[in-house]
Amino acid sequence: MDYLMLVDKFNAVPENYEKTIKLIEIQGKRLESQACRQCDIMLKEAKESGVVIRIISAYRTKNYQQMLWEQSICEKIKEGFSLEQAENEVSKTLAKAGHSEHNAGLAIDFGREESDDVEDDFYKSSQAKWLCKNADRFGFILRYPRLKEHITGISYEPWHYRYVGTEAAQFIKKSGLCLEEFLHFYSENYI
Repeated sequence: MDYLMLVDKFNAVPENYEKTIKLIEIQGKRLESQACRQCDIMLKEAKESGVVIRIISAYRTKNYQQMLWEQSICEKIKEGFSLEQAENEVSKTLAKAGHSEHNAGLAIDFGREESDDVEDDFYKSSQAKWLCKNADRFGFILRYPRLKEHITGISYEPWHYRYVGTEAAQFIKKSGLCLEEFLHFYSENYI
């Protein structure tokens, strides 16, 4: 498994990837097996610290991702956006089918214990603060950090974490890089 694969608007999940991935369930969602084991350990440690973190979203099929994309485009068109404007706006926060890290089973959207969906003010929560401080120890990075939007192409998402493995996650956090920068400058040392 390539935990450092880049999945974005230019790089799709490999063809037939869904046939090779082993998914395990956690909180009623599914994740790639190693990412899931690490997430389970992380969430248990958070709970022992008095912080209960809920998984809002994890693995998504390409069909489900496509449905989310189409639904979001339709909502923007109802707000008065043209199709092109709607696609540009939606692409700031949602990937097309096959181009989402959720399709790889390596991404998780986290929330507060009582949350049913992601929340723009999640960064203020005890859950977000705990994740920001500790997630790298379990192999997870904040995938779309603030001030990296021009590189990632995605708006700041304080709830979206990506499994990359412990060594890479700790390096990425310590260096202040986003995944794209890390892969560009340091991937040969880790792959």
